[in-house]
Amino acid sequence: MMTRTQRRGRLAALAGALAVTITAAGCSSASPGLALADQQAVTAYMAAQFDGAFKKLDQELIKPRDEKSTVFWHGRFNERKTDKEIDVFRYQAADKAKPEPPAIFTKSRTSKDMKDNLDQYHPSGSEWDYLLLGERFRSLATTPWVRFPTFTPKDGFNVCLLTGVQTVCAMQDAMKATQKSSPAGLVKEYRQQADGTAELLTGVTLKSFVDARVLSFPEDFKKQMTPPMLESFLRTTVTMDPQGQLKKIEINGIVDKGGPKIEIQVGYEILGKATAKDFPPEPSPLDRTDLPDLNARKDFFNRLAAL
Repeated sequence: MMTRTQRRGRLAALAGALAVTITAAGCSSASPGLALADQQAVTAYMAAQFDGAFKKLDQELIKPRDEKSTVFWHGRFNERKTDKEIDVFRYQAADKAKPEPPAIFTKSRTSKDMKDNLDQYHPSGSEWDYLLLGERFRSLATTPWVRFPTFTPKDGFNVCLLTGVQTVCAMQDAMKATQKSSPAGLVKEYRQQADGTAELLTGVTLKSFVDARVLSFPEDFKKQMTPPMLESFLRTTVTMDPQGQLKKIEINGIVDKGGPKIEIQVGYEILGKATAKDFPPEPSPLDRTDLPDLNARKDFFNRLAAL
């Protein structure tokens, strides 16, 4: 029989293993030579590690950040597909005692052939946003840039309204909805690497993914999704650095259960720290077209969406 000291030592060794899998239904059968009580203790410990790290995601998204990141989408519905990528630069002087209102610069594109890049810039504390039009959109203005009332107010800033970051928040909503519903077969796995990097491996159901609008599906597409398809899991990976800060979230998978074939790959990855040098100067009046109010802004974006 193990002594209490031996039991604690064995538990610590197991908890430090590279990966332990926890399913929503409970612990798996004990490994050969491992007492059931130890297996249950390890399972409970690692489940707590997963849940604790998962809860930190909310704090990670809303705190001031100086970062370069990229958001990417790949979606395929039978023969229809979409690919898009957005580079996001966000600077708030986060290391200061009182961070500044965010400066935000995003670069959005689908492919070189489409020539549909849109670069949007919000200077810190400004009442204006600036949009640099790709070749596809040049008919909307006589200047390279368009200026309009900001989407990013100085007070009441909501990070989940930022281009690109909207997708990260939607991914998190899909994860929360799946965790809350706790469907049969849901996996929660916590992995810790030797350097302290942690990975959370789980899944989101296609239903949660669609409801959270991580990707927007037309209504006629959604009507073709069968119940078995909506119950299918998409593999979800969250990577956090040794300090517990978010590094990457990715959702991917193929759903093919008696209906249309759907391929999904969506991810958000932090590439480094943004500095003031990553942002352009404010465009001069000679290089911009001004949209003076919210109605003009709405009309412009309606025309842009129609192209």
